[in-house]
Amino acid sequence: MSIGFKIKKLREKHDFSQQDLAHQLDISQTKLSNIENDSTEKVDFVLMDKICQIFSVDFSYFLEPETKHINNITENKGNIVLYNNQGTVTFPYDVILEQVKLLIDDVKQKDARIRELETMVHK
Repeated sequence: MSIGFKIKKLREKHDFSQQDLAHQLDISQTKLSNIENDSTEKVDFVLMDKICQIFSVDFSYFLEPETKHINNITENKGNIVLYNNQGTVTFPYDVILEQVKLLIDDVKQKDARIRELETMVHK
């Protein structure tokens, strides 16, 4: 099940329209529709963090439990296995999730600093 499909199911389960959820996420309804229909290739970590907060789910909810091959990535037994021309690297989900959380926190801090600087410039 794709991330977009899971977002759609959460939205429907909570009786949100696309417009309502898009407004809460501060994105257009068209962008949300594209995400839900897998018409977009990327969903950034900050947006995923907002989705997790709105629906009170952990990021791991969006990782499928069964083994699945996507773009040379295999999810298997709590690990993500990456394949490339130099070999195989295995990462536990919890390590990756912690790194994602650190990235989200870093982006939030940088965004706050940018807003602070913009406020100072406009004074």
